[in-house]
Amino acid sequence: MIKNLYLLPFFLLLFGTAEMHAQSNDGWIFKNEKSGVKVYYRKTADVYEVKLITSIQSTLSGLVTLLSEVENYPVWGYKVAEAKVLREYGVHDVAYYSRLDFPWPLDDRDIIMHNKIEQDPDTRKIIATSTAEPTIIPEKEGIVRVKKAHTTWTIIPGQGGWLYVEYYIYSDPGGSIPDWLVNMAIDVGPRETIQGIRKFISQPQYQTAKLAHIKD
Repeated sequence: MIKNLYLLPFFLLLFGTAEMHAQSNDGWIFKNEKSGVKVYYRKTADVYEVKLITSIQSTLSGLVTLLSEVENYPVWGYKVAEAKVLREYGVHDVAYYSRLDFPWPLDDRDIIMHNKIEQDPDTRKIIATSTAEPTIIPEKEGIVRVKKAHTTWTIIPGQGGWLYVEYYIYSDPGGSIPDWLVNMAIDVGPRETIQGIRKFISQPQYQTAKLAHIKD
């Protein structure tokens, strides 16, 4: 249905010790809400799962178009240094590479994700799932390969031209991540990336985008 919907920004690769807040019955802990982005997380084994909830003013085609342009990830994705498509298995089935800029003295991380996308023809809800496939290309010297990750984008059309967006990720970034970097990533990263998306998607090419495989 849709081609190349994938995103794995820096802030969602950093899970570690963080300040605890209100906890739900299913284990999700509310971190905060700033700039219209709610951030939740919960402990799973040695890492944290993270869930972001927000709203974006756009058509489905507009948001999918923006998220499909992998080469633009470094422009609006927080700390995304490089991004490119590796393989296209089919219209709904692709692999992509991204490198995340970690501050010195930490090594940068990179990740390869296999992405599949579906749209419910009745509700128009879009679900994109990605799973790490770390062996598609060889590892690079001086960069830590993320080998365990799973993400899900859920995009639901709302009223008045708004979309409900939920992004879930489980990832083990590998190596030791200091607490100050985890807190910066959870607090700063979501707001910066969503603000980047909102700014980009206001451009005419996204506001007027139409995709043959998307039911707006």
